Amino acid sequence: MDPHLSGGIPAVYVMQNLFQTLVTLDEEMGFVPELATSWDILDDGRTYLFHLRQGVRFHDGTPFDAQAVQWNFERLLTPDEAVLMRGYFASVDKVEAVDAHTVKVSLKHPDQTVLSALASYALAGFMMVSPTAYQQWGKRELRLHPAGTGPFKFSKWEQNHVIILERNPDYWKPGRPYLDRLEFKIIKEGVTRATALRRGEIDFANRLPVEQIGLVDKDAKIRVHKGPDMALVYTNFNLSRKPFDDIRVRQAVAGYGLNREEIAKATFLGHARPLTSMIPPGARGHVDFPERYSYDPVRAKALLKEAGFDERHPLRYTLLANPFNVTVATIMKSQLAKIGVEMTVDVPDHPAFIKRQLSGEFDQQLTQSYPFIDVGERLRIFMTKGSGGLDLAMANDGQVDALVDRYRRAQDPTSAQERAEAVLRYVADQAQFLGLTTIPFFDAAREEVKGFRFRRHLKVEFETVWLEH
Repeated sequence: MDPHLSGGIPAVYVMQNLFQTLVTLDEEMGFVPELATSWDILDDGRTYLFHLRQGVRFHDGTPFDAQAVQWNFERLLTPDEAVLMRGYFASVDKVEAVDAHTVKVSLKHPDQTVLSALASYALAGFMMVSPTAYQQWGKRELRLHPAGTGPFKFSKWEQNHVIILERNPDYWKPGRPYLDRLEFKIIKEGVTRATALRRGEIDFANRLPVEQIGLVDKDAKIRVHKGPDMALVYTNFNLSRKPFDDIRVRQAVAGYGLNREEIAKATFLGHARPLTSMIPPGARGHVDFPERYSYDPVRAKALLKEAGFDERHPLRYTLLANPFNVTVATIMKSQLAKIGVEMTVDVPDHPAFIKRQLSGEFDQQLTQSYPFIDVGERLRIFMTKGSGGLDLAMANDGQVDALVDRYRRAQDPTSAQERAEAVLRYVADQAQFLGLTTIPFFDAAREEVKGFRFRRHLKVEFETVWLEH
C-alpha cells in the first residue's frame, strides 16, 4: 500500500481511501481541488502554482504542507525510487516550496496533461505520502505502514482475506467520513462476489462479471453503477521480431483478419462495443476508425501471401494473453485460423504476464487497460520510447515520439484533439497498437448504501457514504 509503487487496481481502490491528491475529479470528470484549494497556470503553461489547504495532517500526525509536496515530487523524479508515475511528469523541471502553503512546479515546456496526471493517471493520480513515514519505515516497509491524509486510516491486513480501514478522527473535513470502518474483503471469483452481494454478506462489490449483471440488475435491493466505457481490450506486436516488422503481417492479423463485432458480442454479451483505436468512448480525446480495418478475410489472406505466407507456408506464432482475456484470445485464434494463421495462445499467471509484457518477451500480446480519463495517458507511456515511456511495441519509432510530444504541447482543446487523432491514426495505420473492444465495468451496491459518488471506476471512495437502516 505504497501508492507510488503499487499499481494494481484492487490496491488502488483501497489506497484511494487512505491517500489524496492535489487535484481530483468530480462526477463529470472535471478537475476540482482536493489537497490544493486552487492553482494558477502561468508563463504560457510553463508554471503551475498550487495553493495548499491549511490545517491538514497525515495519519502519523505530521503536517501536510509545501515541504511535504516538494518531497513527494522529489521522490517521484528520483530514478532509483522507480515511482510508477514518473514518466507522466517528464516535463517537470523543478518543484519549489514558495512558502508553507504554496508550491511552484516549473516545466521544461508547456504540458497540458499535468492536471490529468495529478488527478487520475495510473488510475490513482499522484497521491501524497507522509515524508516522515518514509523516513521512519524506509522504502521497503512503507507499504505496511501507509500514512496519507485521507478519510480513513489503515488498521489491519490479513493477506488474501480482508483489509480493514478505520475512520480518521482528525480528518480535515468536519463530520466526515460518516462510516466508522471499511472492510475490503478479498473475493477473487466474480460469481462469489455477486452472490455475497445478493445475500447481503457485503454492501458493495466492484468489477462484477458481465455474466452476473442481468441477475444482479433484477434484484430490487441492489443498484448497479455503470458509465461510459473508459477501458479497452487491445493488442500489439513486438516489432523487433520477424515477421512482425512487416506492416502487411500486422495489418492482416490484427486488422482485417479480426471480426471485432463478434469479439465484443461474444465476450461481453452485448455490453461492449467494437473498437479500432486505443481510446474508448468514455475517455477524453476519443476517436475511432471503424472503416480502417473492417473485417475482410480475403484482403487479410492477400496481405499474408504478399508477405510470403500461404497454405504451404502458414504463419505460425504465439500470442501472449493476459489471463483476464482468455475468451478474446480463443475467439482470435478461431478467426485467424480462417485466414490460414496457426496461432498458439500462451496464458501465464498475471505477474508472469506483466514481466514478459514489459520485457518484450512476446510475438503479439493481448491485454486490457484499466479505466483512464484521457488520451494522454495511453499515448505517453505505452507508445513512446523517450522520457520514461514503455514502448510496448518495441517500435523505437521516432515519428510516434514526435507526434505524442506535439500533442502534449497543445495549448487549447481543439488543437489537442486534432493532435491526439493524428497519433492514434498513425499507430492504427501502422498496426502497432489496435483496439479490439471496449470493456464495461460494473459496480453494485445494496439499497441501504447511500451517498456513493460514482466516478466511472476512476475513483472508488467512501468518504461520503453512509448506511441507511
